[in-house]
Amino acid sequence: MLKKTAEFSVVFRDKKRDISFIERHKIGTQSFSRERKLGFDKMMTMIIKKSNKSIQNSLNDIQLDLGEEVSISNSAYTQARAKLNYTAFQEYATMAAEMFYEDGEYERYKGFRLLAIDGSVVTLPSSKDISSEFNPMKVCCQIEGFKKEVPQARASVLFDVLNTMAVDASFTNKNKSEENDLIAYDERTLALQHLKYCTKEDLVVMDRGYPSYELFVKYDKKTNFLVRLKKTSFAKAKALFDKHSEKKDVMLEINSQKYLKETLRKENLPTKMKVRFVQVILDNGTVEVLATNVLGNDKLQTSDFKALYAKRWGIETYYDLIKNRLNLENFTGLTALAVKQDFYATIFLTNYEAMVTYDLNEELRESTQENKYVQKVNKAVSFNLIKHKVFDLLYNDEPIAQMLEQMEKLFLTNTIVMRPHRSSKPRLDKDAQKSTIATNTIHHLKRKKKSVGN
Repeated sequence: MLKKTAEFSVVFRDKKRDISFIERHKIGTQSFSRERKLGFDKMMTMIIKKSNKSIQNSLNDIQLDLGEEVSISNSAYTQARAKLNYTAFQEYATMAAEMFYEDGEYERYKGFRLLAIDGSVVTLPSSKDISSEFNPMKVCCQIEGFKKEVPQARASVLFDVLNTMAVDASFTNKNKSEENDLIAYDERTLALQHLKYCTKEDLVVMDRGYPSYELFVKYDKKTNFLVRLKKTSFAKAKALFDKHSEKKDVMLEINSQKYLKETLRKENLPTKMKVRFVQVILDNGTVEVLATNVLGNDKLQTSDFKALYAKRWGIETYYDLIKNRLNLENFTGLTALAVKQDFYATIFLTNYEAMVTYDLNEELRESTQENKYVQKVNKAVSFNLIKHKVFDLLYNDEPIAQMLEQMEKLFLTNTIVMRPHRSSKPRLDKDAQKSTIATNTIHHLKRKKKSVGN
């Protein structure tokens, strides 16, 4: 079942040794020009592994696992990673996605590759170098000693929710500052940048922070979209927010704002377009209104939209995965380069895991179809195994067929069940559970939080 894993693992291993790849992604013409104990190949693998331990303990563990007697200092590691550009991991993440879709065998929704876009704020370590690329947020307090500045980045991901594959990701400055000219990127701007990775075979789902005429018309030209609206998004669709509205699924013509018209004409884009608006009523009675350019009822029926939009939740669990289970914000360096390396290495790692476990998940789905609940590979198990074996998978030259058989057995030892209609309790219920935010947090950290890879 993991035969393909051996093939693409060799591709990734050999790519790190390719001269043209090294030339593209090294910083400085003389970097990695000689054989050293921390070469380009080894540095990339170390950063992908990323440990929760101190850097020195992590380096010691790696050397022991590799059976190398030469010791590596924290200082040597820091100097070596400064010569490696984050774009190497960016290219790896893109390569993983391209390889995954290459054979056309992946899960679709009614013929669409189902993508979601969402952004998330990432808290960065406080250092002068990081603040030079990522403006800090100023935290005010009446007590002078408690005032501080916290550097922040905005992450945005174009994510395949059915195949758990990050098609594209960006990591940019979030905050404006009067002290410099750094561009502060908002979610819509980043969503438009993701558009180059979309096709007419995709359906891109977005939350209510994204709707705008500009986004709709640009997405309509290249792909399909489904976006949740705010009440104030489009006046013509406001009536659909009334639960008792007679019309539940209507097609309306919307117009661009006046200030946009000149720009749109220069880009040969229309200033008017038809959009389908659909009312969805959730189980708790909440009314949501969705907008899409999939106009035909033959492709998507009115009854499809409730379950379809709910699938967007996959990108929320993805951010939970990279931030909590993979400890994204536990960065391993205090430079802007280091945090970008960690971010894109994490994106690659999640794509690699999706490739490794895809066939196993398909077989589990078929074999447990008659059960009450369908099963899938436990990500806590899969990520832990991959991180522990990352040097065997992506660095060493020895055949990995036997190790993959062992990994396959371990993947199947602790599968989890998928409960599609499970309801969750409210996070806070002081009367019934005598719970507070503080005790909930402590309980999560002590008993619930799961991180992988030491």
